[in-house]
Amino acid sequence: MENFAQLEYVMLLLIGSILLAVGLALISIKIAPDVGLMDIPGSAGHKKHLNPVPLTGGVVLLDTMIVMIILTKMWAIPDVWAIFVSGMIIGLFGLLDDFIHLSATKKLLGQIAGTIMLIYLGVQVQFFHSPEFFIQVGEPWASWLNLIFTFLWMLTVTNSFNFIDSFDGLAVGLSSVSAGFFLLLAIVTGQTSLIFLCTVILGICIALYFFNSRPASLFLGDSGAQSLGFLLAAVAIIYQPKIGSQASSWFMPILIFSVPLFDMMLVVLSRLKRKKKIHQASRDHTYHRLAQRGIPIHHAVLIMHGTSLLLSMVGFLCLNLPVLYANIIFGLIVLLGIASYIELDRNYQ
Repeated sequence: MENFAQLEYVMLLLIGSILLAVGLALISIKIAPDVGLMDIPGSAGHKKHLNPVPLTGGVVLLDTMIVMIILTKMWAIPDVWAIFVSGMIIGLFGLLDDFIHLSATKKLLGQIAGTIMLIYLGVQVQFFHSPEFFIQVGEPWASWLNLIFTFLWMLTVTNSFNFIDSFDGLAVGLSSVSAGFFLLLAIVTGQTSLIFLCTVILGICIALYFFNSRPASLFLGDSGAQSLGFLLAAVAIIYQPKIGSQASSWFMPILIFSVPLFDMMLVVLSRLKRKKKIHQASRDHTYHRLAQRGIPIHHAVLIMHGTSLLLSMVGFLCLNLPVLYANIIFGLIVLLGIASYIELDRNYQ
């Protein structure tokens, strides 16, 4: 009966998040032109939309999070509060960027500030303090390595979602897959606070997908894409695998975020190779390259969503495999990613 009651609460929370986000999205679309929060056609070389589009996805995300966390009293849960407060910092910097276009350095400073707050409030990577992890080091190295990897993880995942948010429905669709799998993992492991947090994020993503899918009636903006990446990266940190061992589950979040991480690797290495600025937007993402090979771009987006779903399922299945087999599978996926990079970057113009 307890599990049934929890499932019932999850469904109510999901429906409530969807309805609230839909309502806020409709309001934001009406208000956006009056406050100047619009993406203007031709404002950057890679933008191909024909009409101004509201940049209000981040506002909808943050406002829905605020309301749902207050209504459900999730602010009383330390990990949720830490993720919420630090996520608001990322969202506010992103919103400022949507209005006045911050430099890459100022964006990075905002992300660092959010990560510092997250760590200060008690959420950080704990790999090197785990007796099950295959790399064992003593103090103070364990603590320093945990801090370093927390920064690297949060900044990388946050920027990977920001990088990949350049076509209708792509980033929010990948966020839905990620939030859905972390919700599944939380249910399996019985992490109540994570269940409720992932349910709210998933509900918001489902609502935003209706407005952001092709043709988009609103864009996520930097505030939406960065916030989703940051929130999901933090969710991955507080997830505690209670099935299998940490040695066979440490790469689970990497597989869940594999598509945005791969796209970021492809774009960054490609731009470095061609001596372009890393942070300058361009039409060189994974779906652009698939489109160049004759795949309609909206089909390429669906392929990326499907790939994310498939690799997340593989990661979930690895949780119950022996450590050696699980890590061999992960190694093979990494090799497949390298081969895909070589193929997609070959002869790219």
